Amino acid sequence: MSAHVVTSYLIGLGTVGLALAAFYAMARGWKSGRFRVTSQKRLIAVVESAALTPNVVLQIVRIGTRYYAVAGSANHVAVLCELPAADVEPARS
Repeated sequence: MSAHVVTSYLIGLGTVGLALAAFYAMARGWKSGRFRVTSQKRLIAVVESAALTPNVVLQIVRIGTRYYAVAGSANHVAVLCELPAADVEPARS
């Protein structure tokens, strides 16, 4: 085998290895949420969500500059109360 063939093979192998490493890093970043679009510029956003039972969820929802505690199930959604922004903002930091 000539040196040129070996060099070309190693460069190709290195390129494929770098591409695989980049895809792996992107997949890990996507899974952890680093590449997701933040909701700061959106008018409505779910700030936090917690499942109370398999069919009932409690969510903190931001609409504009106001925050609401909302409970939802398969057939019903209820606004529980409005939350002071001072109570929600420190928890988001």
